[in-house]
Amino acid sequence: MADSVISFVLANLSNLLAREANLLCGVDGRVRSLQNELSIINAFLKSSERKTKKDIDKEVLRQVRDAAHEAEDVIDTFVVNVAMHRCRTMLGKMLRGFEHGKLLRDVAVKIDSIKATVNDIRDNKMKLSDVFQQEGESSSAREDEERVLLLHKRRRNVEEHDVVGFVGESKAVIQRLKEESSRSNVVSIIGMGGLGKTTLARKVYNTDEVMSYFHCRAWVYVSNDCRVKELLLRLINCLMPNAESELGKKKKGKKHKRIQKPGDLSSLAVDELKLMVRKIQPGNLSSLGVDELKLRVWNFLRMKKYLVVLDDLWKTKDWDDVKDAFPNDNNGSKILITSRLKEVASHTSPYYPPYYLQLLGDHESWELFSRKVFRGEECPSDIEHLGKQMVKSCGGLPLSIVVLAGLLANKGKSYKEWSKVVGHVNWYLTQDETQVKDIVLKLSYDNLPRRLKPCFLYLGIYPEDCEISVRPLLQKWVAEGFIQHTGTRDVEEVAEDYLNELIDRSLVQASRVNVNGDVKSCRIHDLLRDLCITESKEDKLFEVCTNSNILGRSKPRRLSIQCGMRGYVSSSNNDHSCVRSLFCLDPKRYAFTHKEKKWLFKFFKLVRVLDLGQNVCSKLPSNLGLFIHLRYLRICTRGKVIPDSICTLENLQTLDIYGPDDATYLPRGVWNLKQLRHLKCRGIMILRGQHGSKAGDQVMWNLQTISLIKFNSEIARMIEKGRFPKLRKLGLHISSVKKNNVHELLSTLRRLTHLNKLTLSFKRKSEWPPVRTKYEHMERKIGLKPIELLQSLQQLSNLRTLEVRRALDLATCDIAFPACITKLTLRGISFMNDDGVSAIGNLTTLRCLRLEGVHRFRFSFEINCSAGSFSQLQVFEMEWLNVHKWKLGNGAMPCLQTLLIKECTRLDQLPQQLWSLTSLRQVQVVIPSQALSHALANLEMKDGCELIISENPEVV
Repeated sequence: MADSVISFVLANLSNLLAREANLLCGVDGRVRSLQNELSIINAFLKSSERKTKKDIDKEVLRQVRDAAHEAEDVIDTFVVNVAMHRCRTMLGKMLRGFEHGKLLRDVAVKIDSIKATVNDIRDNKMKLSDVFQQEGESSSAREDEERVLLLHKRRRNVEEHDVVGFVGESKAVIQRLKEESSRSNVVSIIGMGGLGKTTLARKVYNTDEVMSYFHCRAWVYVSNDCRVKELLLRLINCLMPNAESELGKKKKGKKHKRIQKPGDLSSLAVDELKLMVRKIQPGNLSSLGVDELKLRVWNFLRMKKYLVVLDDLWKTKDWDDVKDAFPNDNNGSKILITSRLKEVASHTSPYYPPYYLQLLGDHESWELFSRKVFRGEECPSDIEHLGKQMVKSCGGLPLSIVVLAGLLANKGKSYKEWSKVVGHVNWYLTQDETQVKDIVLKLSYDNLPRRLKPCFLYLGIYPEDCEISVRPLLQKWVAEGFIQHTGTRDVEEVAEDYLNELIDRSLVQASRVNVNGDVKSCRIHDLLRDLCITESKEDKLFEVCTNSNILGRSKPRRLSIQCGMRGYVSSSNNDHSCVRSLFCLDPKRYAFTHKEKKWLFKFFKLVRVLDLGQNVCSKLPSNLGLFIHLRYLRICTRGKVIPDSICTLENLQTLDIYGPDDATYLPRGVWNLKQLRHLKCRGIMILRGQHGSKAGDQVMWNLQTISLIKFNSEIARMIEKGRFPKLRKLGLHISSVKKNNVHELLSTLRRLTHLNKLTLSFKRKSEWPPVRTKYEHMERKIGLKPIELLQSLQQLSNLRTLEVRRALDLATCDIAFPACITKLTLRGISFMNDDGVSAIGNLTTLRCLRLEGVHRFRFSFEINCSAGSFSQLQVFEMEWLNVHKWKLGNGAMPCLQTLLIKECTRLDQLPQQLWSLTSLRQVQVVIPSQALSHALANLEMKDGCELIISENPEVV
């Protein structure tokens, strides 16, 4: 991580020199010199990686990291002090002139001292490299080999002990092994470390069904430090245990012609291959080359129906190096691979998806635990609840459950003994003697590319069992400087690739995925989270403060407060002078007192990321502009006015305001923030200030999100002039509608060529005296005809997601929505008819449809889905709709997977055609009518489809 720290510091120095050169006046030369020194030692560290002894490496890396952090602190603090000095009046500058001069001298001395330290570290590193280079290389190789073998032995002992469950999983894998396919003979099992991939593979491997189906079988362990020759020798030993003894002594003095490389095996005829194999003279197997060993394996397996298990494959290159040894005679032979990496599975079998092994459920987890602890006996009733509580904390990970069971099996089965472990399960599991840390984290973490390590560890800042929203996470990674060297690609797209790679490596779980395959939220197993916290504290990446460690003293660089803010402010002994990121993630909503708010905005002037969660500030301080390093700000405030000083935060990338429901007033100067990427507000953003200002005249090249902002002629004019060329997500609140006005304003959206998500929120007109109608009309209540709205949206050719709030009778118009929409949400529906349903049903790319009504309307309606309509729809949700009948024509919704019906109290039955949809996986009905509840009570569901009926509106 030290080289990552230096890379972040170097990137920060480059940004400061480029953007804040005026604030570095007087020391800019020294800063450039320090930048050069750090660049040299960073390159040296990378070039000499793994050449010195491990302990010495750690010490050097620690010294480099500390020096880089010190450099960052000195320069960032200097920039803040200069910014404060420039905010003073002319009299204040004169009175503090001597103080400012001393500041320049002090920072110059500190930079020179850091440069001297960096030079000393580099010199010592070079000396140590010369002394220990040869010894380090040989001993390191031996140590790595011994560690891998020992870890494999421990892993086998833990993972394969007390196999439980895997009945359905075994059947699924065996079915794949017996399927005949001419395109691929590889089957893969994918999952995180400790999930039981090896256990499942071993169970399948040893079944009578598999043993009778395949003529010969072999099992080899690969590991992340694969040596191809050793793997082939183990494979030969497994396939041909007598191969060594059958070989005669090599004829003395006879030279043999080198055989052709096996990379060409597929192009050779059988007779040619036989001749090549015969040319290999008898001798010791270990003396043969890799190519010769491949030929021996190939010749033995040829024309046999074989099963070869490659356990724990880590690299695509390792597969490429050995795959030529396995003939594919289209006779049902299979290669079974276990891996943590989706990339490996996709590479070995690009046409056949891997089998994803899931975490155990509560019942299976308890069964596995009980079998180990009680060995067939009943669990005492007084400790059963403690046992289930501890098992639940294992999160369904078989390795954790087995280790916990082994620990408790050796303790007294009493309430007193077990109560000592409850609440501290992860601490027990991660002790050195359990090997859980090595098996679950170390193998996966050590094998991560350098660029992914800080991103992975960063997930530890979130509380246990937290579902992490992906978009804010990616924005924080960008703000922290974790995403570098993106070329011409958008930095957040690269960040998304990083997250997907962590998911594919089975380190992160995708907990919510939309119909387009985009991950919307993710989570991390609690055991991995605890290990992330441990690693991050050692590497000084971040620290987590809870009630158990609140009194500890440290100097964190990133701080995640997960205890009550009031208790932390009054009790913490931490030094906050160098905090770069602050997260207040206590789940309980809390309002800062004046004293606590003053403390918060006094001691954290160097922060780049500030996420106050749901903790409320009565209003934002006027000195917010002094946080000049701030890149990400998420804050909850009751104040309606955002201070003008926010316009001086030139590094700000994300501004996320959780403000009042009605309106939040922003200064127009916000358009001067050139680095701004996301401008979000829970309520409605209204710009304040004079229209004649220069704000808004410049192009916002980085801005991608604006939501939710009051739409008026000023915003429309900025869009028309191309001020937001890269805008992707836009939320507009339309409160006043004049004749033809909205239609003209919305037509400007055609200039947003990258827009893929649009939210339109309309404000209802007040009407007096009120006019009673069967249902509410857009034209009467909003002042806009449905046909005019849809015509305004026709030019948005790249729009993928559309949400309309207070849609009223919009779904009565036969004019089509934008053709490329994949997700459509209509809220506040008053009425629908066949024309509107047909127009929506003809959208050939629509995959998700959400229809939401309101209870106050008395007039009900039907939804008639004609034959063949909604051809790609996968998710359909109806909530509070006044629908009394739903018809589904033949061939309609053929791809439907998920159906949600919530509080549609007039709907008494579901269409019979629904149950014949082969793709249907889940039907969820919340607070159904009495008739519908009775109709569904005795319904028999087909295999693979789940029916959930609930009277709790919060269940969704």
